[in-house]
Amino acid sequence: MATTDVALRDASQQSGRKRIVNNLSIQVATVNGSGSQSSNSVLLRSIFQMGVPVSGKNLFPSNIAGLPTWYTIRANKDGYIARKKEIDFLVAMNPETAQEDVMSLAPGAAVLYDEPLNLSQLRSDVTFYSAPFDKLVAPVCPEAKLRKLVKNMIYPGVLAHLLGLDMAEMEKAIRRQFGKKQKAADLNVNAAKAGYDYAVANLEKADPFWVERMDENRGKIIIDGNAAAALGSMFAGVTVVTWY
Repeated sequence: MATTDVALRDASQQSGRKRIVNNLSIQVATVNGSGSQSSNSVLLRSIFQMGVPVSGKNLFPSNIAGLPTWYTIRANKDGYIARKKEIDFLVAMNPETAQEDVMSLAPGAAVLYDEPLNLSQLRSDVTFYSAPFDKLVAPVCPEAKLRKLVKNMIYPGVLAHLLGLDMAEMEKAIRRQFGKKQKAADLNVNAAKAGYDYAVANLEKADPFWVERMDENRGKIIIDGNAAAALGSMFAGVTVVTWY
């Protein structure tokens, strides 16, 4: 049995639920300055490299470090990837917003949360998974000052197991994210693997959401809106842009 807190509510309904494949929205709730942007990019690219249509949207009220930020990833087999309001899988990492984030979910959603937050008693119609992020990151990151950043690479690894993501694609995404920074890449790969190994050993799948390989991204790239607008302007013949 799992050593961590996996709350399975309405178990009879869970077991009879159909698999939902390549059709979900993931929301990661963290704080600015915690290194979550790299982790979210890795999660997004891992899904993209599996050939599944996917997009990411960052929402935050401020650029000030320590304030809340929410990143939404939508994967959809039919190519409907604009952000939607409904969240299927929440990653709750911010103590300030965790309870509100959980209460905003529709029945049937799933939550991965940092174990000390103790969120599993808030709802009886949501599947909860917890993981001890601080305990998992300590062995793979000897430098204490870096743990706050590396800690966030744990949740992509946990989600890799829960959603069925390919860990080879995740490692490829991590190494692309950190480029020539070999030490940083190795550190984050090990963190993701620690999350994955923990989930395999301790978390039993109880929600219906899965990601499976497709071939719908051939010839496509991941690009943000600003870069896409800039490239479009250049190809249209714009040579000078000024702003104040």
